[in-house]
Amino acid sequence: MLCVALLLQAGAPPPTAATPPVGWTDYPPPAWHAPAPPPPPPAEDEARSETKQRVEHTFLLRAGLGVGFLRPSAHDEVLEADGYDLDSRAELVLAGAGVVAGRVALGAYVGIGRGTASPTSEAPTLRQTVVRAGTEISLVLQPSATTTLLLGPELGVLQGTLSVQGDGRSQTVLEYGGKLGAYFRVSDAPPVWYLGSTLGYTLAPADPPGALGRDYDYGALHLDFTVVLGG
Repeated sequence: MLCVALLLQAGAPPPTAATPPVGWTDYPPPAWHAPAPPPPPPAEDEARSETKQRVEHTFLLRAGLGVGFLRPSAHDEVLEADGYDLDSRAELVLAGAGVVAGRVALGAYVGIGRGTASPTSEAPTLRQTVVRAGTEISLVLQPSATTTLLLGPELGVLQGTLSVQGDGRSQTVLEYGGKLGAYFRVSDAPPVWYLGSTLGYTLAPADPPGALGRDYDYGALHLDFTVVLGG
């Protein structure tokens, strides 16, 4: 039996690094069985760029609350002669637009506004009330992954009333102007939310609001705090 074992051992192929002899328990594992080292963590800038990518939206919804600083007009002299100084109004604006090719937003807006003035506490209150609606075209710009700008013209119709103690004539006039909005991204998961502000300027020239009045303008410089939803 010993001779047979020696002959079998002599006829076996010599051990190699890839095939350890049978029974060897202290043979080192092959080099290719060693676990690969973990990849280095991404740099901070690379990680930020992976989580903050530019988003091409298909629609944008906008809601703004702010103030409109009224345009001066010839009728202001009549109001000031009676002690009224109406120079601003509170405003609410809602808008929605579809985005074409990620760069042009076509949509519509609607807004309401109201301002009051009174020379004394006993005097009747002068009120201006407006309802605005129209279309808008905006160029969508993204200077960074977290910033979106909207820039473009607006064209619509405005119905306004200038009244004292409810006595006033409603006027419907053409409104035109433009806006610039800057919005900053506050969420990553779609739909994406933005916060920012919108600056607009519109003209809405009208006939005298009363028999003894002069030409008037319902236009204003609009400054709104704005929330935007992009999908």
